[in-house]
Amino acid sequence: MIIVPKPKILNIKKGKFRFNSKGYLFVSTKNLFTSAERLKKLLNKFGVEIVISYYRDKKSTIFAEVNRNKVRKKSGYKLIISPSFIKIYGNNNHGLHYGLMTLIQLIKNHGIELPSMEIYDWPDIENRGLLLDISRDKVPKLETIFKIVDMLSELKYNQLQFYTEHTFAYRDHEKVWKDYSPLTSEDIIRIDKYCKERFIELVPNQASFGHMEKWLSHEEYSYMAETYEFDTPWGTHFDKPFTLSPAVEDSIRFLDSLYKELLPNFRSKLFNVNCDETFDLCLGKSKKLCEKHGKGKVYLDFVLKIYKLVKKYGKRMMMWGDIIRNYPDLISELPEDVILLSWGYEKDHPFEKECKLFSPFDFYVCPGTSSWNSILGRVENSILNIQNAIENGLKFGAKGFLLTDWGDNGHWQHLPISYIGYVYGAAVSWGFKENKDIDIQSALDVLIFEEKSLGKILYEIGNAYKKTGIELPNSTFFVHPLLSPEIINISNKIVRKLKLENLLATKELLDNKLEFLRKLEKSNLNKLEKEEIKNSIELALFVTDLMISFLKTKSKSLSDLPKVIKQDFKYRFEKIVDDYKRLWLKRNRIGGLNESLKKLEKITKYFE
Repeated sequence: MIIVPKPKILNIKKGKFRFNSKGYLFVSTKNLFTSAERLKKLLNKFGVEIVISYYRDKKSTIFAEVNRNKVRKKSGYKLIISPSFIKIYGNNNHGLHYGLMTLIQLIKNHGIELPSMEIYDWPDIENRGLLLDISRDKVPKLETIFKIVDMLSELKYNQLQFYTEHTFAYRDHEKVWKDYSPLTSEDIIRIDKYCKERFIELVPNQASFGHMEKWLSHEEYSYMAETYEFDTPWGTHFDKPFTLSPAVEDSIRFLDSLYKELLPNFRSKLFNVNCDETFDLCLGKSKKLCEKHGKGKVYLDFVLKIYKLVKKYGKRMMMWGDIIRNYPDLISELPEDVILLSWGYEKDHPFEKECKLFSPFDFYVCPGTSSWNSILGRVENSILNIQNAIENGLKFGAKGFLLTDWGDNGHWQHLPISYIGYVYGAAVSWGFKENKDIDIQSALDVLIFEEKSLGKILYEIGNAYKKTGIELPNSTFFVHPLLSPEIINISNKIVRKLKLENLLATKELLDNKLEFLRKLEKSNLNKLEKEEIKNSIELALFVTDLMISFLKTKSKSLSDLPKVIKQDFKYRFEKIVDDYKRLWLKRNRIGGLNESLKKLEKITKYFE
């Protein structure tokens, strides 16, 4: 029996309950109608018709009501299944919703005849959210967002954020967003309503310090930039403005104008202003300020100005902790109601150290799906990264868990590549001890796909990066020849580590999964997901075969490959990219596609 999250207390009893048509589902509150309707629709698939009612009598066979005497744990629930009735008690409306979601999952496992049982369950961490990047090229269609929300709701998440730099349609800033198909205020209102009905809080998010390049690259905003080019901490040269300068008085007025338009569209009292990765701070306009007061103080003073704006609009500020953690003596100068977000995406990230540092404040732990910069994912890293975050978050009293799903460098990963992270994050943030070793493959098959084998495929291709023998931080080797084809030469240290036997083993694994997937395509279930997984495997296989040819021909660079081989790879790549574009447009808006393709297609000039 697969339930995600796996309950803390589950006792199987004698007997079975069978759903029958003409039964009544009593719900004690109108806020639960959407949750109850979801149960009704699932039963309809089995030919069972029930009636939802706010009136309770002897004809009601399913009861759902808030009862704090029976359920004392906040947002907890009790689910009692006997041969003659089903009762769900919630500590609050959220708990009642979670009980209904567990009942839905039991039907997905057993159909309309359920074993008698009693479940008592509650969350370890109060706030459990997903952050989805909509600013690195890919803005989902509303129907895609609704699908994600439905999935999160069933998995018992209760928060959602869209990471936003330039992809909200601000009325006076069309030049910044016009080519990116942004979310409009009406979109946000619809999404917010959809989330609320499914007990998810839609939290506003707007880059407000670093990561402002999409704004500052335009002439009318560029005067607010800290500088116009700089070297990043990892050694690459950035030739665009990046950070809003604290030394420019208009910077804070500019943010005020954005918040004034954005925030009224959200019910949430939280607001993530980000303020991360201010790499070029003190390298330009604020240099004199930094020489006088110190870099940490200049950063903090601007954050405090942002805080005042957030309070002005009646919100509670959330911010990433990656900069302020470098100035531990200044952390105490933050207002006590600021929520700090501790992020890190490697399995050995020092969450213990950061959680201890942030523990005087309310803080969230923020690991990642490890799907970005990967094509197929980094499943082992994601699982260990999430475990690390949750374990230390619980140790130091984290108020929340925020799973990040980024889209760096073109958002090449298709949506299903992130599903393992979504499922595992939901499980362990609700109940760490009970879910640490959950069967993710079966959970995907039973609860997400409702079809066997796709979970196994996603899990195994998600660990294919380990077969290559090259493990890289925040990425996989499958990405590098595409993202930076110029580095593929015999003098590159990563290329020199490649071994033909490892690449051949990787190829064998991917070929086998692709062949197995083709057999599954005979079923019309999950058609889009199968196409997306297929395209992902084909792209990773393309890179693997390319590097096998590179090693076998002893070429000095990609351009040095024999002409006939380059032609074959060129035609093969064009077909993969055509499928990529077609699949992108099925789930996502067209804005950003060309930007993504520019990055993806850089390799084609090496086939000329």
